[in-house]
Amino acid sequence: MQKYKVFLNEKSILFRTSGKITITKPTASHPDFTSVPGVKQWLGEFEKGSENEIIVESENPDRDFQNFRNALTILDAAGGVIKRDGRLLFIFRNGKWDLPKGKIDKGETPEEAALREVEEECGIHGHRINRTLNPTYHIYRSPYKKSKGEWVIKKTHWFKMEYTGNEPGTPETDEGITEIRWFKPEELNVVLANTYKNLHELIQSYL
Repeated sequence: MQKYKVFLNEKSILFRTSGKITITKPTASHPDFTSVPGVKQWLGEFEKGSENEIIVESENPDRDFQNFRNALTILDAAGGVIKRDGRLLFIFRNGKWDLPKGKIDKGETPEEAALREVEEECGIHGHRINRTLNPTYHIYRSPYKKSKGEWVIKKTHWFKMEYTGNEPGTPETDEGITEIRWFKPEELNVVLANTYKNLHELIQSYL
């Protein structure tokens, strides 16, 4: 049973309960995540290796995932999947279609951060949360001078939102957003053809 899925660029690590190995599943792995150096060494090897997906199976995937996560710098973010008149709102940033999201500020709840980020990045007001969606996890190396190269694991809390206003929206260009667009469900192939792998499952599960 799948418990957690973590993305590293286009690669993924799946933490799940031990089960029967079949020929159709990706390579299974049983790493020791009890030490910080061990986790980081394993990640570096996975980053450079040829495998695109690794399954970490154990009797206690919750424990393994928490040990893995605690060895990295943890960052929490929040964002929204916004619906209006049957259409979903996406932003175009850094050459890809994305969903509005951002870091949770000190003192904020995930819900407050998600609403704020949608307002800031998309220029709409009055949207509201009506359901919590599954979070996503992804790993990257810090680009900042003081922590450059350090592994970061970001958990993004996602919320389904409804918007009944008539504002078309305005992209937050200071954040590199060049376009926002409302997509009909039948148009989402355009998004899925040029978005991040971790958003594929989120979009498809939402639909």
